[in-house]
Amino acid sequence: MPVKNQPNKGQRVEGSRNLLSLENTDPIQMGFWVPNRVWATAKFLVPLREHIAAKKKAGKLAPLQPVMQEFKNWVTNNSTYRMWIESMIEQSNAFVATLPEKTRKEIKADGDVVWLEGYDSFFEVLNEIITTSPSFNTTAQVGTPMNGFLAVAMGTQAGAALFHDTKFNQQFRNVLNAWNTFLKSSASLDKLDINNPEKPGSWISKAAQQAGVWQEMEHDPKKPGYGFDSWNSFFIRKFVPGARPFQGNPKTQINIGCETTPWQYADHLSLESNFWAKDMKYSLLDLFGGQQQWAKLFVGGQLYQGFLSATHYHRWQAPLDGEIVRSWVQPGTYFAQRPQQGEDQGTWEGTESQPYLGHVAARAIFIFKHKECGYIALICIGMVEVSTCVIEPSHLIVEEGANPVAIKRGSEIGRFEFGGSTHMMIFQKDRVRMEEWARQAVKHQNDPNPTKMGSVIAKALKS
Repeated sequence: MPVKNQPNKGQRVEGSRNLLSLENTDPIQMGFWVPNRVWATAKFLVPLREHIAAKKKAGKLAPLQPVMQEFKNWVTNNSTYRMWIESMIEQSNAFVATLPEKTRKEIKADGDVVWLEGYDSFFEVLNEIITTSPSFNTTAQVGTPMNGFLAVAMGTQAGAALFHDTKFNQQFRNVLNAWNTFLKSSASLDKLDINNPEKPGSWISKAAQQAGVWQEMEHDPKKPGYGFDSWNSFFIRKFVPGARPFQGNPKTQINIGCETTPWQYADHLSLESNFWAKDMKYSLLDLFGGQQQWAKLFVGGQLYQGFLSATHYHRWQAPLDGEIVRSWVQPGTYFAQRPQQGEDQGTWEGTESQPYLGHVAARAIFIFKHKECGYIALICIGMVEVSTCVIEPSHLIVEEGANPVAIKRGSEIGRFEFGGSTHMMIFQKDRVRMEEWARQAVKHQNDPNPTKMGSVIAKALKS
């Protein structure tokens, strides 16, 4: 079935059969959605490619990490996946060749416009990424180097097919896990070097300070690594005590449990809808991973969605006083974007695909019960290389049929690891009135600062 056709009702995008194929091999399917008109990705990818080429020429290029060699062997030994990667490379380069001359000059290699140099290079670049820590920059790609590398590729027909495939995602997860291990080691502190704070990509540079990376965050500038033992421990840094007091009356009001920039609002939610369609609806059954008994609670209700960049606070805190009646981590995709995205120039595919990702990406799902406001869901969704959603403490994982767990608002309930992300809060029909800023989320997408965690998002109608 060609990608341009909508899936039949009942199909699930997480699946790998009869949904996406290579029958339609147009150069690009999602439009020109690379951030800042390709500059962010080009300015990341070209220096990285040149760095690898210089290492090769000097005979200093390190061999593939064992996990990367295993991944390459698996792809090579499975002809369908090798075909998809080869086709993805060809389609990426074909798309880039259609860009304006000024843009193409930015990404020239040996006189030719090449985005991905070839099959072997694909794995070499990935190998380099998973042995380094993300850099700070002022683009939409901050903290997400793998997304910078794959930004064009995952928008091709072949890329969409590949990154929606369950088996491929299972193999790719091993690569991401290896990178996660590195980012939890002391070797990942190279861009938090107090002896060289202005080195390229530094998270303690003047530019990072001006961007608010350290504003109201715990750190010690006199200690190596600013007091952190790894890049990941820096990434999940905490606010200083008292920086984010929870507002309002906990008996009648609900707070936001993530610090996010508003993105979308929806009401009259449906149990099922074509969430992959261009007009972008939310499908409760798919948001809750097919668990109908929980999805049905929110039919007709309201939904707020917000976006977290890599510079935001990435821990989650309970948005209310009440109970957690169910919570789990739902596995899903990593780099899948909505088919036929069709974004405008200057936008980023990750942000535009946020509603879609809530249905297919790896995510942590909480269902709370509040005495006055009823059932409330919080869904914390990983984006691109942000594949790790951690519910912690572990006793907050509430299995089906288990007794509810009492919770106080402001209590830490989990975190994202390794990069930018998105989250949703879902409310039952006729139980709350949401705040104006949440209902007008689209108007606040370009707010310079995120809405503070602990802000009131909804109030019980009865009150």
